[in-house]
Amino acid sequence: MNFNSITPARQACPRRQCAGFGWLLLPLLLLLPFASGAGGVTILSFTNPAPITIIDGYVNGSPYPSTIQVPTLPGALQSVTVTLYGLSDTNTEDIDILLSGPADITGPPNISGPTVGLMCSAGDGSVTNITITLADDAPPFPNTPLTSGAYQPSCDPASGFAFPDDGFCPFFQEGANQLSDFIGTTLNGTWNLYEFFDYFVGSSGSISGGWSLSFALLPIAPAVTNQYATNVTVSNATLNATVTPELSATTVFFEYGLTTNYGNFSPTNTLDSDLVDATNVALPITGLPPGSTLHFQAVAQNSVGTNFGGDSTFITPPNPVAAPSLHASLANTSTLVLTLNGSTGSNYWLVSATNLSPPITWTLFTNVTLTNTNQVINIGPLTSQMRFFAVGTAPPAAPVLAASLANASLVLTLYGNPGTSYAILLATNLSPAITWAPFTNLTLTNSSQVIYTGPLTNQMEFFQARQQ
Repeated sequence: MNFNSITPARQACPRRQCAGFGWLLLPLLLLLPFASGAGGVTILSFTNPAPITIIDGYVNGSPYPSTIQVPTLPGALQSVTVTLYGLSDTNTEDIDILLSGPADITGPPNISGPTVGLMCSAGDGSVTNITITLADDAPPFPNTPLTSGAYQPSCDPASGFAFPDDGFCPFFQEGANQLSDFIGTTLNGTWNLYEFFDYFVGSSGSISGGWSLSFALLPIAPAVTNQYATNVTVSNATLNATVTPELSATTVFFEYGLTTNYGNFSPTNTLDSDLVDATNVALPITGLPPGSTLHFQAVAQNSVGTNFGGDSTFITPPNPVAAPSLHASLANTSTLVLTLNGSTGSNYWLVSATNLSPPITWTLFTNVTLTNTNQVINIGPLTSQMRFFAVGTAPPAAPVLAASLANASLVLTLYGNPGTSYAILLATNLSPAITWAPFTNLTLTNSSQVIYTGPLTNQMEFFQARQQ
């Protein structure tokens, strides 16, 4: 190869030629990545199959550049290789190819990020439909016609065929010769392949099958992020986390407990099919204390290491409390007997009033914690001729429902807040479990309102009002 005959032409780079550099962007197809693994190394490959035309003279290839979009990659980058499919040219000495990566730095005009010179005056003579892979550990280009195979990226600045960086044609910077320069840089984003300067007159060709990028990736410790607790009940929940296995089968479980010491463990789940993508892991836990704040964190382990999702919390609801009911009766015509139905272990307040005309004045009668669901809580003399009782978990506000008989007819009077809707419920027996059936619904127009007058249909009927 006669360097002297072509070096001056490369170094001159007339302004009219530089001014003609342009961008031709075509819609390109990005294929899904191909993944393979061997010996702990996973290969992810991305391909743009659109042909690249190598044009005669000081003219950029078309498209210029050819691009590949790369998503966020898992694991740790070990090496990068580039493959050119269907390379044909009348003289490969005439081919200059540069690869630019999507790092967060800005280089000379029209090129951003690290760049590697892949080919510069490589081989000697014509080629037809060969496939070339550029890899750091491959042998260098020969000074003979190229054949399909793997070659080391080569663009020696001392040869006079370096990419111009003298400011006269500022479109390119001198490319490095090692694809390993991309290790530690941003990999996700747009990768650009530039073919330019087919400087031998009458020399042209194409890369008919486009090109591909392959990344050799080593596993790292899995990435894990806590999500929310779902399906939370008084004693059960489902814990969720997002886990990326980072190229190694990963076991996931949750630690949980009343403090950040945790002390309890969920079942485990092993992610061993998709080792590339982030996956939601949901695992059930049971036997939780009602009405409590629970701490939890996800734990993800693979062959490389363990990571934690950080502390998160959720609250279990308290045990549901059965609606209390109170039954009053007289024994021996003058002894008051109160029977309270409710939830064992729950605390209730009883209040009494001697008049239900608004505003009702309730006074505390007693407060009791039930030891049985049906419990006699007071036996004593009836101190007033008219006495009304109410029960709740605190001194109750409206509504209050009063029942009376007039000429053998039932009269229900509701005391509450005007404009508020109430449901009236009916039971015929207060033995547990009490069955309350709908009786009527209404919205009060006054604070005291007769809501029903009619026959008493059962010998024993009990009523209660609930705000809707």
